[in-house]
Amino acid sequence: MLQTDAELQMQVAVNGANLQNVFMLLTLEPLLARSPFLVLHVRRNNLVGDALRELSIHSDIDLKKPLKVIFDGEEAVDAGGVTKEFFLLLLKELLNPIYGMFTYYQDSNLLWFSDTCFVEHNWFHLIGITCGLAIYNSTVVDLHFPLALYKKLLNVKPGLEDLKELSPTEGRSLQELLDYPGEDIEETFCLNFTICRESYGVIEQKKLIPGGDKVTVCKDNRQEFVDAYVNYIFQISVHEWYTAFSSGFLKVCGGKVLELFQPSELRAMMVGSSNYNWEELEETAIYKGDYSATHPTVKLFWETFHEFPLEKKKKFLLFLTGSDRIPIYGMASLQIVIQSTASGEEYLPVAHTCYNLLDLPKYSLPFLPQCPH
Repeated sequence: MLQTDAELQMQVAVNGANLQNVFMLLTLEPLLARSPFLVLHVRRNNLVGDALRELSIHSDIDLKKPLKVIFDGEEAVDAGGVTKEFFLLLLKELLNPIYGMFTYYQDSNLLWFSDTCFVEHNWFHLIGITCGLAIYNSTVVDLHFPLALYKKLLNVKPGLEDLKELSPTEGRSLQELLDYPGEDIEETFCLNFTICRESYGVIEQKKLIPGGDKVTVCKDNRQEFVDAYVNYIFQISVHEWYTAFSSGFLKVCGGKVLELFQPSELRAMMVGSSNYNWEELEETAIYKGDYSATHPTVKLFWETFHEFPLEKKKKFLLFLTGSDRIPIYGMASLQIVIQSTASGEEYLPVAHTCYNLLDLPKYSLPFLPQCPH
């Protein structure tokens, strides 16, 4: 339903641009023609600045158009692969720890908004728009956010289970506090209504309630303490950053259709799936040139591929499609293409991520090219 809604809104935006262009021709108005696409011109060495500039000059309606990305000085036609690379590079830059926008939790390998951050709000707004555009344009992105983010986007309040996912150690400690059977909670846990957070190497004590540093956690108020602790992490401490992010996301993906989603479904739409079915990838592959499913080189390719460990298969998927995850619609929706080339056996395969296309030289046993990497 989301994909259908996106396609309908894209068509409305495209029709609006075409109608305006016709009107300008008929009236001879000296205005610039409107593109039926959302076209972003960016430079690789200034990706964030260019993306901020480009997205700021487009209206909300323009964001509904099909996305096309042009890297300045490059001639690649964006049939999907350039857009995937744009998302990959932009998010990698924005999530760089040097900016301090997000906190990385080693226990879970997940990211969450930082308590303190010095970048401008429009950076978080940009990440929100980028995530929205990724879903809207059916492109999976490499984002390691907990389910709590998608709950918040759907107006569902995160709870202790979400903290256990984000920070397992903290989550377990709070659960132990709730489950403790004894009466001596004050002496055993020695807690008050505060939380200690690290900011650039300095430990700060934050009050969870007014005067929290003077309120001791006991058996009667421990649930209140846990609720306040979870609320601080997912709500209070990140309110301004999350608000900027969500306003950007909802600018692209907001609407009635979004309300039908479960948080786990929305996450799957954004980051794709890791339910790999490598046999299905082979079964749905398309062959061009001299190749067919029974060609000796093709059979050799798949035999070699299926012997790869999981991480190497994922690297190949990234090499060929621009992402190591698969769309929510499954492996078949990738539909890779393998074509023969005139190159000799001394050459390596070449990937065209725009089309999920692999140029595969005609290798034969026992010779295989030796890749230095």
